[in-house]
Amino acid sequence: MALNFDNGAQGSSKSQFSTLSIDSLNDFDVNSEINRWQILAPTLPFRHPDRALIAHIIAVYHHFRYGTTGQKGDLDQAIVGYAEALLRGMNHPPLNIESFEYLTRALVSRFNDFGTREDLDHIISYLRHLSNLPLEVAGIKRLDVLNDLADALRGRFKVGGRPEDIEDAISLLRHVITMVTPATDDYRIIASKLAIAWKTKCEQTDESEDLAEAISHYRAVLTSSLLGHPSRPFHLSDLVKMLKSRFERSGDLNDVNDAATLCQELLDLLDKEDPDRVWALMELASVYHSHFRQTYDSENLEKAISRYREALLLCPPDHEIKDTLLIDLGFSLKSRFETFGRMDCLNEAISLHRAAIRLCPRGHPHRQQSLRGLANAMHLRYLRTRRIEDLEETINLERETLVLTPPGHPMRPQMLYNLSVSFQTQYTWTGDMGYIEEGIEHLYEASKLVKSGHPDSRLILHLLAGNLLRRFMHRGANKDIADAIKHYRTSISLMPEGHSGVSSMLSNFACDLRLIFSWTGDVEHLKESIALSRSAVEYPFSSVRHRLTAANSWTVTARLSGHPSALTAYRKALSLLQRAIDLGPTVQTRHEYISGRDIEHLRTLPMDAASYAIESRAYEEAIEMLEQGRALLWSGMRSLRTPLEHLHEVDRSLADEFTEISQALEAIITTTHVRDFVQTPAGTDDDDVAIGRKDTFARDLAEKRRLSGELDKVVLRIQASPGFENFWRPIPFRHLQTAAIGGPVVIINLSKYCSDILIIRSNHPVVHIPTPTNFFDRATNLAHQLSETRKSYRLESKKYDRVLRQTLEELSELVGQPVAKRLMELGIPEQSRIWLCPTSVLASLPIHAAGPISSHTNVKRYLCDIYVCSYTPSLSALITSRSRNLSGPASGQPSLLIVGQPDETLPGVDSETRSIEYLVGSSSVTRTAGEAATPENVIAHLPMHPWVHFACHGVLQPGRPFESSFLLQHNTHLTLIRIAKTHLPTAELAFLAACHTAELAEDGTPDEVLHLTAAMQFSGFRSVIGTMWAMADEDGKDLSEYFYSKMFAAGAQVASYEQSARALRHAAQKLRTEKGVSLERWANFVHYGA
Repeated sequence: MALNFDNGAQGSSKSQFSTLSIDSLNDFDVNSEINRWQILAPTLPFRHPDRALIAHIIAVYHHFRYGTTGQKGDLDQAIVGYAEALLRGMNHPPLNIESFEYLTRALVSRFNDFGTREDLDHIISYLRHLSNLPLEVAGIKRLDVLNDLADALRGRFKVGGRPEDIEDAISLLRHVITMVTPATDDYRIIASKLAIAWKTKCEQTDESEDLAEAISHYRAVLTSSLLGHPSRPFHLSDLVKMLKSRFERSGDLNDVNDAATLCQELLDLLDKEDPDRVWALMELASVYHSHFRQTYDSENLEKAISRYREALLLCPPDHEIKDTLLIDLGFSLKSRFETFGRMDCLNEAISLHRAAIRLCPRGHPHRQQSLRGLANAMHLRYLRTRRIEDLEETINLERETLVLTPPGHPMRPQMLYNLSVSFQTQYTWTGDMGYIEEGIEHLYEASKLVKSGHPDSRLILHLLAGNLLRRFMHRGANKDIADAIKHYRTSISLMPEGHSGVSSMLSNFACDLRLIFSWTGDVEHLKESIALSRSAVEYPFSSVRHRLTAANSWTVTARLSGHPSALTAYRKALSLLQRAIDLGPTVQTRHEYISGRDIEHLRTLPMDAASYAIESRAYEEAIEMLEQGRALLWSGMRSLRTPLEHLHEVDRSLADEFTEISQALEAIITTTHVRDFVQTPAGTDDDDVAIGRKDTFARDLAEKRRLSGELDKVVLRIQASPGFENFWRPIPFRHLQTAAIGGPVVIINLSKYCSDILIIRSNHPVVHIPTPTNFFDRATNLAHQLSETRKSYRLESKKYDRVLRQTLEELSELVGQPVAKRLMELGIPEQSRIWLCPTSVLASLPIHAAGPISSHTNVKRYLCDIYVCSYTPSLSALITSRSRNLSGPASGQPSLLIVGQPDETLPGVDSETRSIEYLVGSSSVTRTAGEAATPENVIAHLPMHPWVHFACHGVLQPGRPFESSFLLQHNTHLTLIRIAKTHLPTAELAFLAACHTAELAEDGTPDEVLHLTAAMQFSGFRSVIGTMWAMADEDGKDLSEYFYSKMFAAGAQVASYEQSARALRHAAQKLRTEKGVSLERWANFVHYGA
């Protein structure tokens, strides 16, 4: 349209006023013709009838010359000339009508090019007048005039917002459509205009009824139009936008599904080289993303990201929507981060938004969207990392967006809301009530700018409710409580059924009702809080992770208030915890999620649940809860290696099917990639970010989803087989208790509520040892102090030795003495084997060396002197270590693989390995050293040797535990994840004489027990010896000699991995008594497994 009221709404009829060129004038010299007619006009009498014609002709020439030169003076002269012709030609109807037409055309040009509002008013006035004239005498179609009048009215509505204009336009088009024959081009054109008019109206009024009318008319247009009609793609695009808009309000999945179907039709209509394909791909991606936000179906999110990347690949660097594509892809990657916890996705989103900002300098119409996108991503990164710089940048960006959206701007409510979200976060960080006050002020303003029922209104009211409650906590004004409750209820009532955000809203309200109850003591608030929490957890349309957060809040409310639903809440939460972690396609993505600062409150969930069960004297359930919620990364992979001997006997094909799918799924889960994305620093010029990027995550996720679905079906078939009803279900206590067949298992549970020690014995009730009320704080401080000191001081430091002694003395009081005393009371004789299973930060402490423990002989003894101590990450890991594969090696002297990698810092490795070879016997030893000590060669030799001894550097990777490794030839690394991939059913004993092999990296996930020792145990080694920190080079030879001498003392033929714990204890005692090494050096070595 020439009036440009549609912002590119193609497919409308071409107005008779849309062109200013006059073909018959092309061969004339316009300037000379204007001069000729201007000279002729004065020669005629003033009232001569031809003066009107001459004025019209001169105006036409000026109008034509404007079309070639663009000089506004020509256009002004044309308008004056047409007006003169009208005045002089009142008695000449055909000329009068033609002058009206041309005058309107000129006014349209001036309005389009110079935006003169008065011209638009004149256009409408003249078109109304024209519509009442006998247009046929001038050869003008009345239908065209009425169409153009409708367009002009719609245009004035868009400019001025007068409701009567759009109502008149719609009424006029409804009349016009009755003037034409259905199924003709004219009918389709007018139907299209009518649909566009309704679309324009609903864009301004934001009324659901207007949107429904627009959608109905667009559907009618598409139904009546031919499949190959050139306007069809534009109608499809408009209808997609409106369906998506209605979906975001109502949550009706039919709308978004229809939109996706229409988008696909649109893509099918466009050639691969068609520049409009970029638009279509972006629209389809937007539909998929909207579907994801409603349903949290990650498959739709991955489709959105894929389409955005495809569009970006096709998009030329200077394309007008390049910035929008970058912004939208950034929002999709942010959603992926929120779903799976992948920091590289968030960092890529940040870089995309920075690139978009570079394309949107000050004054650009999309600048506020680009700033908003970056602010949103930076806020998320702050929540994950707690870097205050990110939060400060977030607030600065959002303040700028607010300046760019002054009162009256349609985006202002959203910008006010976003800034208020960041203010609430800043309040949490600083406690400064000024942020809450300013947030409340902004939210009240935003609430007045959006209509009730609009999707933004529910978010605004929900945040306002939370801020009002925080203000009440400082001021104590009861009105704030009443208003907060009212706004919470309203916001939740506005959520459409099936929306994924319902659980979060219910949970937030429940948490704040708990706070209100703590202030008012009104038990009704508590009851409602519990009811809302339960509803949030059981709401089937919300994401697993949102429901998990709700379940965790429920546990807190129920426990602190003494509500009987607490145990139910903990059970629900633990079930959701495993599901939430399993969403990630690989162990790396799962670890990224569980190690995030934003979910650190969930990492204590298993211990808190066990603590509550112990308070209720439900000791067996407490142990089940710990097993269900700890070491989840290992247990998830271990489940794929479930022994199937019995199933093979019943249904071999079903067992083989399970094995085949499990192995394929394990290959995906243990996949490692170089990071898909490295963040582009602020200020760098990387406009090609994300173009053509290989998205390995999407591929892994799709394959994991497919295999998991297949495996679930197989598991259901197995569970339907008689005798296999409990296959792959949570392990019951009666089975977990078998971990204590070889000796008691001591679980030390650390919880902020109450810490406890449980002793599991085979065929005996669980024994509970209570702890002091300050156990949690003391244990936490011990772990922190020891860790910080170790980071600051080198091996053999007097300072570290002093701190370590203090730590072990306090551990003796907290754990060592009460455990030793209770074991003796239970009739467990000294020198018996025991297994330690510490939780939380206790897993980083050398509990086996707790002491000195007093005795009647006054001999200084440590816990490991009284009992032979081993560790286990979980009961399942210990049970698996005890199971023996039927295809295992025959009895006899075991063969030993020695992996040695000496260098200038490890000069003792050669003598260590030679000494071992001598003690074990060279015929049973294979040495892999020097050039042969490569990761590939080591992995290839491991299946041939049930025993292995590593003598090399161990490398700890803080924050990236799966990259912890043994350093081998040419600085190659045998990583933890590579070891975990290996399946060694005949493996028995691994001695890891390297630094840090049983040390937990400081990633906030001690209960996942991610270290090299645990990886060796998972791969199949039944007994593993590791180190809790750095080891001295000379200790390798001495400890090995003591250890292997003890192992082979009764002869090589009877040497067994089951003797390794005693042999290690013997070797460590020898280091202490004969070599006189420091406490730090002998306490370093630990035993894991059977």
